Amino acid sequence: MRRILVPTDFSEQAQYAFEVAINIARRTGAAIKLLHVVEMPRSASFSATGDVVYHDNMEQLYIMRLMEATKTNMSKLIAKVSHTGVEVVQEVDVDSIVNKIKRVIAADNVDLIVMGSKGSSGMDEFLIGSNTEKVVRTATCPVLTIKTSNPEFDVKEIVLASNFRREVGKAMDAFKYFQKLFDARLHLVYINTPGAFESSSNLRSKLAHAADKYDLHNYTINVYNDTIEEDGILHFAEDINADMIMMATHGRTGLSHLLSGSIAEDLVNHTSRPVLTYQL
Repeated sequence: MRRILVPTDFSEQAQYAFEVAINIARRTGAAIKLLHVVEMPRSASFSATGDVVYHDNMEQLYIMRLMEATKTNMSKLIAKVSHTGVEVVQEVDVDSIVNKIKRVIAADNVDLIVMGSKGSSGMDEFLIGSNTEKVVRTATCPVLTIKTSNPEFDVKEIVLASNFRREVGKAMDAFKYFQKLFDARLHLVYINTPGAFESSSNLRSKLAHAADKYDLHNYTINVYNDTIEEDGILHFAEDINADMIMMATHGRTGLSHLLSGSIAEDLVNHTSRPVLTYQL
């Protein structure tokens, strides 16, 4: 791992994410980019060269002052969080958050995003979701979501929840990397629900086959019964006092996302535990 991206809005959760990123960077030798995006006003547009063009002088002045204040806040955040021995660079830009993050991932070859989240629920979640959820859905690298203070980030028990079908193999290298990074125990879990019920013996055989196929070590096999998959993952993680949950997501957008949803994105919104997601 060489590059970690930490988007920040200067909230407490964003600071928690920065602290976790520092911990991971010290373990891996990675450099961190701390990014703040000022959302582009609706009345602004792009020129042929890609520069932001404003249609109101007062608006341009407001954005310039906001950028100056943002750079000051960025400097305060970097000074507040101890990062001795870790290279930290900062960037402030005017753009949409998701689009900017996607461009930084491509330009900087980002290996991991560590992002704070307040979560969302109810009508707000249904209509727009959180920025973190949108990043989870669209990022082409793993995304680690942080909600609570955990500067030591000592991960010993990891839940890997999946149906363990063929496509999950695309994410296994990333999941194994994090398990090895923290020398953690991996708890493979299949949530058995009434709507798609299978015998425990069949499911345990399926999980054992997956463990052999992906050459996993230091793991347990678990079949957990619950009414829906999301609740099952949350309850299982609580039962074993997990330090992190790992899941793959299909990253659906638009109408298909609205209709089918995503368990991984729901977990990001509803659990206080760190969640590592990987888009298949």
